[in-house]
Amino acid sequence: MRRALFSCFCGLLWISSGWAADPLGTININLHGNVVDFSCTVNTADIDKTVDLGRWPTTQLLNAGDTTALVPFSLRLEGCPPGSVAILFTGTPASDTNLLALDDPAMAQTVAIELRNSDRSRLALGEASPTEEVDANGNVTLNFFANYRALASGVRPGVAKADAIFMINYN
Repeated sequence: MRRALFSCFCGLLWISSGWAADPLGTININLHGNVVDFSCTVNTADIDKTVDLGRWPTTQLLNAGDTTALVPFSLRLEGCPPGSVAILFTGTPASDTNLLALDDPAMAQTVAIELRNSDRSRLALGEASPTEEVDANGNVTLNFFANYRALASGVRPGVAKADAIFMINYN
């Protein structure tokens, strides 16, 4: 009797295996990146850089989209690996998420800071700048502009400052 029960049990297992779900298909995940021996360093004169955007009357920023004059600034990198680099700025976004919000809402109102590439086109937060080639000595200078931009009409006066963080993209 035991032998018959065992045989029936084995038979049921064998039959039920035909109804088992097919195994999952193969999934390929392609992971890639670069490991470099060294990375760029920021020129000491550009560490904790302050860009003075100047003093502007509210009449310069009457309507949404009005801007102040562009103020140039640069970031000098040294000791970079061969190739090219780009910069990606991050920070607290304004209501227009392409722009940098002011540090304190009690400061000037309805104004933000706009970053621009060397060709004066807008550089949105989180977007990489155009690449610049590293020279034979491992140095590169990346040029940018910044300006105030009105988010709406009725800009209120006050201190208008913000902090941006930049990351270096190696190519």
